[in-house]
Amino acid sequence: MMLGFYLFCIYLAGLSVLAGPSHRSPEKWWVEIVTDLPHCTYYFGPFDTDKEASSNTPGYIEDLESEGAKRVSIRIKRCQPSDLTICDEFSEGVAA
Repeated sequence: MMLGFYLFCIYLAGLSVLAGPSHRSPEKWWVEIVTDLPHCTYYFGPFDTDKEASSNTPGYIEDLESEGAKRVSIRIKRCQPSDLTICDEFSEGVAA
């Protein structure tokens, strides 16, 4: 009876190792730019480092401003955005 219990415990331990948290890589770095006109949030990336994201930011700002967007804020952060462009439905102007 005890042998069965020990084998069951070993089985559960093996399952917990296999089904445990995956060893996925950490989230990548993204540039988040929020504009006031139109009221949109844009994500650019992914990047391996925050420095890489930061060095690419001026080009993104230039592109958005050339399309008439008015910048509000820029953030470099680790995330996994579900959408790359999020705009209020009442915003007009720049569309991605």
